[in-house]
Amino acid sequence: MTVTAESPAPATRSVPRRPRQLPGRGILLANVALILIGLLLLDVDMFSRASLSTLTPTIGVMILMALGQAFIIGTGGIDLSIPSTVTLVGIIVLKEAAGDNGQLLPALLLGLAACLGIGLVNGLLVEVTRLDALVVTLATGQLIAGATRIYRGPVLAESNVPSNLSGFARGSVAQISVILIIALVVVAIIAVWLRYHTTGRRVAASSVARVAAENSGLAATRQRLAAWMTGTLIVGIGAVLLAGLLATPDLSLGIPYLLTPIVAVVLGGASLAGGRVRPGATALGALFLVVLDFIFRVKGYSSGVALAFQGVVLGVGLTLVATSKKLRWSSISALRGGTSRGRSDPDQPLNQENREQNDG
Repeated sequence: MTVTAESPAPATRSVPRRPRQLPGRGILLANVALILIGLLLLDVDMFSRASLSTLTPTIGVMILMALGQAFIIGTGGIDLSIPSTVTLVGIIVLKEAAGDNGQLLPALLLGLAACLGIGLVNGLLVEVTRLDALVVTLATGQLIAGATRIYRGPVLAESNVPSNLSGFARGSVAQISVILIIALVVVAIIAVWLRYHTTGRRVAASSVARVAAENSGLAATRQRLAAWMTGTLIVGIGAVLLAGLLATPDLSLGIPYLLTPIVAVVLGGASLAGGRVRPGATALGALFLVVLDFIFRVKGYSSGVALAFQGVVLGVGLTLVATSKKLRWSSISALRGGTSRGRSDPDQPLNQENREQNDG
């Protein structure tokens, strides 16, 4: 009797699991380097009482604006209507409350409801009709700006927000602005929601890869609409706190938040082509820009120099993000042996991105 030996099963080639890395480690190191340069080389005291009273509320507002923009960029879009939205919310709070603390809550609810409506309209135009986000939000931004001027009418007799709002927004805990504390709480909540809750993971998955989400049975369009509305709502929260901080919001309230939040998101490692939202890294990007602007102002440079430098930072940041992604996909292909064996898997970067999303 002849005994035939069974051939061993072919070994499966597995991709080594990458060790967990600190999100935004690059922008974290950049912040550390910037602060050390400011303190040691440029002699800019960023931790005095006066500096903290200026820096911490500004950082808090910028974090919220950047986080709202990050949700839109995560879908592969971009929101140029944020400045108009911020101005509208400030004028709503100013006009509806008319300086009366008793009318503050209805005014706040109306302002945040307007933000949800704007996010829904922008999302429908982009996600349902598949119009270009840049064109859509530029157009809606102009419409919102015009509607805000019509809504405000002549110069209002009352030019201050209610004292309860301004007192709260200007408060601090251990020299740290309440606005910054709220912003960090929002960042933490969003990070936990996106990573651990089912609805958050669905929104993230639909934003990263719409086609893959649809093929998986997710209502991708609905989830992406949720991303637009969530981002605009976060911007609205920042607008309310900004109105309280300034106490006298006017039609120029949102002007500084056109380019800077986009730069902050890119510095946090996001791609303008879309991808997962990284709340912590986005917050670090906002911190970097605010500290950089503060150093420029202390050293006597004009705001134009800061804006020009932001443009340079945006260009460099986009280049680094694109380069790092290419290098990452190349290393993954080398590990799998795909390119070296002549194999082609066009969905490989997409699949890797989805795995990263599932890993958190």
